[in-house]
Amino acid sequence: ENLVAVAFALALGFVGASRIRACDASTELLITEFMASNTQTLIDEDGDYSDWIELYDPCLPTVNLDGWYLTDDPGNLTKWRFPAVEIHRGGFVMVFASGKSRAVAGSPLHTSFKLSDGGEYLALVKPDGTTVAQEFAPQFPPQVPDVSYGLPQSAATAIPSGASARYHVPVSADEALGTG
Repeated sequence: ENLVAVAFALALGFVGASRIRACDASTELLITEFMASNTQTLIDEDGDYSDWIELYDPCLPTVNLDGWYLTDDPGNLTKWRFPAVEIHRGGFVMVFASGKSRAVAGSPLHTSFKLSDGGEYLALVKPDGTTVAQEFAPQFPPQVPDVSYGLPQSAATAIPSGASARYHVPVSADEALGTG
C-alpha cells in the first residue's frame, strides 16, 4: 500500500511544478522528491523513520555537492552544508531531514533540521550561500503521512510492466491532501 502511495505521488507530482525536462545546462541540481511525514516508509541507519529529501542531477556529467546547502529557513540559506559527495548525470542523492546534522562523505547524510508536515520553506542553495537553486516558497503544502511530494518524472515507474494497479486522480489539491 505504501509503495502505491509513493508511486501515486511520483506520478502526480505537485501543483505548480514543472516536469523534469530534457537536459538543461542551467539546471545543476533539483530537489525531485521529499517526505515530511515518514512514519513507516524509509528507515535510516539508526532505526528511525526520518524525513528525507532526494536530489537529482538532470544534466551535468558530475556535480560535486561540496558547499551546496539545504535549508528550511529563508533567513538562513546556509543552514546545512553538504560534504564532498559527487552525483553523476541521472543520479540521485538521498538526505535524511532528521535534525541529526551528519555531513560525512560516504556515510548517510542527515540535515540539522527536520521537515514540518504542516508545510514550510525548503530550498537548495548554491555554494555561494546566497543563490537559491530551487525553493518551495513560501512553503510546501501540508503533507500526508508516508506520501512523498515532488516533481513528476516521466522515466520512472514503480509498477512493473504488466502488473495490475488502480489509481485515483484527485480533482483538487484539497482532495489530494485529504482536507476537502
